[in-house]
Amino acid sequence: MKLLSLLIPAFTAAVALAQPPVNELKTFLNLTDAQVASIQDANRSAMQATRDLADKLRTNRQNLRSLSSQANPDSAAVGRLVLEGQTYAKQIAEGRAKARQTVLTLLSAEQKAKLKTLEEAMQLQGEIRAAQRLNLIAGAPEGPEGPGGPGMRGRMGGRMGGGHFGHHRGQ
Repeated sequence: MKLLSLLIPAFTAAVALAQPPVNELKTFLNLTDAQVASIQDANRSAMQATRDLADKLRTNRQNLRSLSSQANPDSAAVGRLVLEGQTYAKQIAEGRAKARQTVLTLLSAEQKAKLKTLEEAMQLQGEIRAAQRLNLIAGAPEGPEGPGGPGMRGRMGGRMGGGHFGHHRGQ
């Protein structure tokens, strides 16, 4: 019983950490619980659909690194692996774009307009960090790369400036 009482809070914390924090976004976009659940389900399905391709791409890149590290790599084999890797990457990107289109259909026109504000702000991240470093705006980063150093993760659990399912600049 004592072990169970210790495991329940640990399990609850693990589940909470596995879920991206969406409260701020939910409030900003005025998302319903049903919308959040549908968006998460659609993203989960898309991730599962591209998992096989991601595994193939990972194997392809490992094979390419291995082949390229040989003294005299077969250039035709290297070329085939490069093209194969590009095909996998393109298919993954297409899957992410399709998933993004799916989740966007779950939003109202007003929510899409607010989302556009976030997309525009995302384009200014570099400028924001530069302004913070020059102490032109509050929240100046600590150290050369800001709080947490290189690779700092944002509130949504993804890398700053990008993430899964088409959140990269320009998409």
